[in-house]
Amino acid sequence: MDNKTKRELLQEIEDALGSVKFGSVEIYVSDDKVTQITVRKITKTSIDVGGEQPEELQEKNKTFTIQAHFRRSE
Repeated sequence: MDNKTKRELLQEIEDALGSVKFGSVEIYVSDDKVTQITVRKITKTSIDVGGEQPEELQEKNKTFTIQAHFRRSE
């Protein structure tokens, strides 16, 4: 990868990070090449949409986030 390409890639990543107040930026790598940059934006709200939900629905509506970090072995 030449310097111009590296600079362009870094600018794309910086632009992606700058566009997110709440959310994430995912960088996908395949065969030592960045193949995709995905921006996920989250809109925070605090709107009550009506009373308590039954306990069984509260359990179903929970969201879980799993983060995994991989180290490349040489």
